[in-house]
Amino acid sequence: MKSVQIGGGLVGNIIAEDMSRDFDVTVVDLDEKTLGKIKAKNGAVKTAVCSCTDAEKLACVLKDADIVTAGVPGRLGRRMMEAVIKAGKSLCDISFMPEDFEELDGLAKKHNVTVVPDIGVAPGMSNFLVGRGAALLDEVEKAVIYVGGIPEKKIPPFNYQITWSASDVIEEYTRPARYIKDFEPVVIEAMGDLNLEEFPKVGTLETFITDGLRSLVKNVRARNMQERTMRWPGHVEQMRLLRAMGLFDEEKRVLGGSAVSPRDVACDLLFPMWKMDPEAGDRDLTVMRVVVEGYKGRDYVKYTWDLCDRFDEKTWNNSMGRCTGLTCSIFAHAVASGLIKEKGVIAPEKLAASDELYDFVIAEQKKRGIDYIESVSAVKNLR
Repeated sequence: MKSVQIGGGLVGNIIAEDMSRDFDVTVVDLDEKTLGKIKAKNGAVKTAVCSCTDAEKLACVLKDADIVTAGVPGRLGRRMMEAVIKAGKSLCDISFMPEDFEELDGLAKKHNVTVVPDIGVAPGMSNFLVGRGAALLDEVEKAVIYVGGIPEKKIPPFNYQITWSASDVIEEYTRPARYIKDFEPVVIEAMGDLNLEEFPKVGTLETFITDGLRSLVKNVRARNMQERTMRWPGHVEQMRLLRAMGLFDEEKRVLGGSAVSPRDVACDLLFPMWKMDPEAGDRDLTVMRVVVEGYKGRDYVKYTWDLCDRFDEKTWNNSMGRCTGLTCSIFAHAVASGLIKEKGVIAPEKLAASDELYDFVIAEQKKRGIDYIESVSAVKNLR
């Protein structure tokens, strides 16, 4: 079988590598240098120079594909998804598009294809596990996603490192956050409701509400639901200070005699300080806990999934990239094999009621060294 990966970046490379175990893979990217690096690393992978939004040329590249995977900048995600659908191909995608991807559901059904969007780690596995918990309960009282990509060791002065763009991180610190309270959506300031929590194998982390529920707001009915990002203690206070100084503002201002965007300046200053350097011994962790609790009949049941994943010494891939890319590959395998049969644009939480798919996903994650540990507790006859 043949697959095409659109986007040859860090995570796209991981997706392509994993897919190449079972598929004849072609990687599409506009940057020939990026494709050259991929080819040098894995000679079995084919490459094609093409823009992800050039629908006509992309359709030619996708002509013989049995399944498509993608990871492109969010601003290009909708146009890319529409082009893949119109080419008549099923897609698993990690592109974090700002638009509502479910608006393309009718188009996907018309072309008889399956599209699983937002299928990384968070969003992605976080949605799938919340959906799983909701499917096992009659009523969801509370659903909380705790998730963070953090350095294994606290790295002063910010106790933080990244493997992607500083701009994307700053967006989390500025965009108002949505959550659900008493079945109603609530919006608060970014980095709001700061708490300290204990997590297995890690210890104490600070958590704060972020705008990561995405399609869960529409698709899972819960009395209370939040996504909370995790950092080492002290990081949020520093980010609040930088934000208060205006360093995260996007509108240009005259600084030092020149008109510049403060956020651009902040990114240029922060990225070298935040960038993870494996050669220097830097390692990252992906920490996630998903809690879904509520009523099953008269019993009050709580489902918890814990993940603590570390930089992979064998593949030299960072943890967040692995947890994101391998999830996309696993779901692409499920679509290509017919395990996911539904047509349309299907948010991950809508797939979680299937025992067969759930068992497959958890087992395939474990095969790749990513271990989601499930635990269940119950109080009998609570009402």
